[in-house]
Amino acid sequence: MRSIPRETEIARILAHYKDDFPGIMSMLERQFAVLHNRAQVLLTLCGIVISTTGFSGRLIAGTNSTAQAFIIIGIAFVLLSTTVVAYSVLHLRWLTMQAGDDVRSWLTTSIEYRDYKTVSYRIALLIMIFGLIFYCAAIAVMLRNPHMDVLPPR
Repeated sequence: MRSIPRETEIARILAHYKDDFPGIMSMLERQFAVLHNRAQVLLTLCGIVISTTGFSGRLIAGTNSTAQAFIIIGIAFVLLSTTVVAYSVLHLRWLTMQAGDDVRSWLTTSIEYRDYKTVSYRIALLIMIFGLIFYCAAIAVMLRNPHMDVLPPR
């Protein structure tokens, strides 16, 4: 998937909206809303993994040391993903607070901020995927050892 350079995007936006600053701001607000909605979905998935670990983590970890390592690594990645999303994507700096003396410089600053949040979201998503891989590996280890019917000691 190929994207256009930031300056080309800015030129395209200015050519389309001309001097319609409220229209430009509205378009950017919608983009930020999509990004924040996706971040909320990611946080929800992380919350499900954390909650599931609370219910079944002890059973999975009771399988053997490999399952313990996988579930600990998996949950650590999921928590790191949550941290990245909460700190980088959900961090607020209002569009009206973006630096810029004219529409072009303001738009440049705003798009740089959007792109920073987008990259942070993608990093958090990748981290969460790694966490899910380790988490599922822990479940696979548990399922490969079906005769383990004791819980680990407290």
